[in-house]
Amino acid sequence: SVAADDVVTMVIQVNGKVRDRLDVPAAISAEEAEAAALATEKIQAWLEKGEVRKVIARPPKLVNIVVS
Repeated sequence: SVAADDVVTMVIQVNGKVRDRLDVPAAISAEEAEAAALATEKIQAWLEKGEVRKVIARPPKLVNIVVS
């Protein structure tokens, strides 16, 4: 079983503001973190408002998505 320590809460920001949080494995890769962040319903709604210019993944704690 996975220990609680192996799961962390990743903050997902859009344009520098916290828009969602996601529980992810502590060992998540940047690619996985980015994919998970972009897949959440709340973030999908923000992505419809503009084009993704940049994704800064700092796994496992943060993914920042720049939309314009």
